[in-house]
Amino acid sequence: MFVADDLNQEDLGCYGNKDVRTPNINKLAAEGLRFTKAYAASSMCTPSRSVMYTGLYPFRNGVQMNHFAVRAGMRSLPHYLKELGYRVVIAGKTHVGPQECFPFEEIGKEFGKYEPIENRTDRKKETVKFIEEHFRTQSDQPLCLIVAPWVPHVPWFPNKDFDPQKFQLPDYLADTKETRQALAAYYQSIGEADKMMGEVMQAVDKAGKKENTVMIFTSDQGVQFPGAKWTVYDRGLRVPFIVRWPGKIKAGSTSDALISLVDITPTFIDLAGGKEQPYLDGKSFKDVMLGQRQKHHDFVFGETSVEPHYWYNYTPARTVITADGWHYIRNYHPGVRFITHIDKVERNEFYFDSWVEKAKSDTKTKFLVDRYSYRPPEELYDLNTDPSEFKNLADVPAYQQKLHAMQTLLKKELDRQGETEAMILEGFLPKFFDQSYTIAQNKSAANLSFNKKFWNPEVLYITAYLEGVDKGGVVCEYFNNFRLYAYQGKIGMITADGEEKETSVLPTNKGHLLVRLAATGDLEILFNQQPVLTGRLNKDYTKIKNGYVSCGMIQGKAFSGKLQPYEGRISDLRFTMNELSREP
Repeated sequence: MFVADDLNQEDLGCYGNKDVRTPNINKLAAEGLRFTKAYAASSMCTPSRSVMYTGLYPFRNGVQMNHFAVRAGMRSLPHYLKELGYRVVIAGKTHVGPQECFPFEEIGKEFGKYEPIENRTDRKKETVKFIEEHFRTQSDQPLCLIVAPWVPHVPWFPNKDFDPQKFQLPDYLADTKETRQALAAYYQSIGEADKMMGEVMQAVDKAGKKENTVMIFTSDQGVQFPGAKWTVYDRGLRVPFIVRWPGKIKAGSTSDALISLVDITPTFIDLAGGKEQPYLDGKSFKDVMLGQRQKHHDFVFGETSVEPHYWYNYTPARTVITADGWHYIRNYHPGVRFITHIDKVERNEFYFDSWVEKAKSDTKTKFLVDRYSYRPPEELYDLNTDPSEFKNLADVPAYQQKLHAMQTLLKKELDRQGETEAMILEGFLPKFFDQSYTIAQNKSAANLSFNKKFWNPEVLYITAYLEGVDKGGVVCEYFNNFRLYAYQGKIGMITADGEEKETSVLPTNKGHLLVRLAATGDLEILFNQQPVLTGRLNKDYTKIKNGYVSCGMIQGKAFSGKLQPYEGRISDLRFTMNELSREP
């Protein structure tokens, strides 16, 4: 399976794009089956890929924000296929974690890195060499190989092959010089993906394995343009999906069966001869591939919780898309402006300012800018008549019955998954104050949620009210610096270097906790306003590192003993910088 990165379905020649150049992907489609209604379950890399490899929607696997890790103990594609005798390998980008939940054999780590841009395709031909080596030395062992380069993810390759002025510009993009230049760079990057796909196809064919290899081309979500990636609009979630299986799949065929990337793991299990896993959200579409069934899902589910970066506003959305082409979106914070990399951060081929400027005098561009930046509480689209989703029917009287039906469908699906409206509204980010933030129990936040220039404490305070210190467990993890615990009546801290400090048994199982940790290493812990531990650590543990800050758990991992998920209650866990203010 070749997984392109940030690629719209419509931006391939075999899906009708006359400007882009994708001869190898077109060849795959000519030799196989092209799905027209394939959807990602999230429009962000880590949530989407976690869905692909677990067969579970984001809430159920635990990854609803980018760069997060799945729930502890999660099983994934490598677990299932290794049990069936497969060698399970990923080449390039993984972007899922923790590793023990995704025990792929990893190759091509160089082109799995975000930077530099030259590394985004497999310059050392590690994937081709691996295919040759595997079939030469381990030909009897079945192989599942996922090839995952960064292309065409931004930053895009510089345009060399296109005249931007000759493009048929998609109608969801504002027509400015800068947009056309960006589109040309995006198309150039698609070409790089196509070349690499061709090399992989050729390696499989040269190894004599074409006839008994299922080869898939897909993408994790739509392109990073307004109205696509980060959103649950059709262009954010609809992805290319092409399958070749000589002798099994009719060459040059198409299917309008509704499938989701959540179906990949159960489909692979089915292809490998394994048993159905009924607790998964996805289901195998092997029979659709073989032409034995024409339909698959009645509807698919998708979501976005946007990025965890501190500069973003939390603007979550949930959506359902039906097989007959109706699309319903629920936006949970409609009063908050939508902001992403597109308008705020990504400077490669930057074009958004040209949209803002043109919007001052051009009605169409103003519509596109407003559509990107501001969302109503509900949106309803008929994809059959409005594929670009420019006409919201949610407030149109004639469509109220359809609106109600779609509302009911979404609620039923959220209820099935166990996610409540209150959970969505609250979200996952810490609650920030002037010099502090709080984390709710069993929640965590990635280091990307914090402004390192601002959050740079010389003294770190951790405060909370603990109940159940006798059983206890981990109180918090702090960015891979240390883990604070309260267990069997004691409070302690374990640093990343293995240094441990611990109190004597406390006189009570509940009370106020105050931890004072200085950049100098000086440590003081109070419980119910009484000093219970003083000491000195060997270095500064107050600063942000890659990882998570959490409450009552460790993101993606489950330990026993003093680092077990906290058994008891942690109230108002707050991290404060430099001084505990007495101001209200």
